[in-house]
Amino acid sequence: MNHKVRQRHKETLTTVGTGLIVNYPLNLLGLYICIDLLEWTDSFTIGTTITAWMTVVAYTRVFIIRSYYDK
Repeated sequence: MNHKVRQRHKETLTTVGTGLIVNYPLNLLGLYICIDLLEWTDSFTIGTTITAWMTVVAYTRVFIIRSYYDK
């Protein structure tokens, strides 16, 4: 493996790893807020809301990682 391929693997692992570390607790927090605090019962509304939150967080996370690796 050359340096460029190794760097891509490192970036991919970082992106996927941070996704797991960030998204799992975010999902649990979102479920807690939507179900326990807001007392929502519609699964479509809960799923769509949590997906929207996680998309914004994921976009920001990947943008930061890409900016770091582009240096």
